[in-house]
Amino acid sequence: MEIKQTETTILNYGILSSISWNSNGWAGHPSKEDLKTSKYDYVKDHGHMHESLNFGHDKFPVEDDGYYIGYTPMFNRPPDINNSKNVQIVFFTSSDYKNSNRKTIIGFYGFPIFGEWFTRNSKHELYNKYDSGNIKAFPEDIIYFQNPVVINNDIVQTHNLLPKGKKISQQGFNYLNSDNVFNIIKLALSLNQRNTKLRYFVDKFPLLEMLTKEEFDLQDFISIIADTTADSIKDIEKLEKKMKGQQPEIRQRISNFIERGAISKKVKKINDYRCSVCEALGTLTNSFIKQNDEIYIETHHVEPVSKLKMGVLSLTNLMTVCANHHRQLHYGKVELIENSVKHFVFIIDGKKIIIDKLCIT
Repeated sequence: MEIKQTETTILNYGILSSISWNSNGWAGHPSKEDLKTSKYDYVKDHGHMHESLNFGHDKFPVEDDGYYIGYTPMFNRPPDINNSKNVQIVFFTSSDYKNSNRKTIIGFYGFPIFGEWFTRNSKHELYNKYDSGNIKAFPEDIIYFQNPVVINNDIVQTHNLLPKGKKISQQGFNYLNSDNVFNIIKLALSLNQRNTKLRYFVDKFPLLEMLTKEEFDLQDFISIIADTTADSIKDIEKLEKKMKGQQPEIRQRISNFIERGAISKKVKKINDYRCSVCEALGTLTNSFIKQNDEIYIETHHVEPVSKLKMGVLSLTNLMTVCANHHRQLHYGKVELIENSVKHFVFIIDGKKIIIDKLCIT
């Protein structure tokens, strides 16, 4: 199953994952009562809970790679790779049996690694007992809520803490979209206003979300183009077919890919490294000489790739322009009034210009 994101929300950006209650803040041994009241049979049968040190990241040593290891029973069977590939944060939930068994979110691991078993190799006496886990993160990305976020299905719905229509899983595992994640950390900050580490995470979250989207766009772009190049007419035709149904950001990346490909270099050479707009305005190409003695020139798609018209990636939609006119075509006062088989007609700064289309065989 492929996970996609909308323009404003990244799906499966986080996970709610259940662990047993620890009266020592998950930074030491659980009490006998903790072990007795755990809902997990393994804990009851063996008197041991791996998650006992989940938030001891400021107290206990990290591993040689800088990561701190934690645990959740929910990851004993690793989350589906495709469903969880976008996950950037894992929240831990636990039932507070001392307070009417209320469900709470107690903290999170940011930018975690999970899906396998990790052994604690650093030296500490407690690591002899709590010797491994199934999730890890850098200590600076691990945040404990001194005042936990209490949740139930009404609170979840009111504050948009779970995807629409979802309820808190009885099994102890829920996926969250990026809006849910942001709402949870904002709610946590309102309860832990002196937690400067959490405040910093909340403040930088919009940037983190934007960078994540850009990374996913790049991953999608790479998977779409695969081994296709932009070095031949045949490859350009393949790319045009592949771009159908893609998001505008991906289509623009494909456009940029073509503008930097070998076919683009051929277009520049055919047009003798001249700016078609400068020429049409009756001036010399406004550019500079590169170290290889060629004039610096760029290629431009006349019909925007985002419009998804057939032929927008074809060679007849490409023209060569100087850097200045390339920016003007994108952001300036320019109108394309005619796009015929043989030429383009523009109005640029109130002037009508005709540019012949390139022909490459």
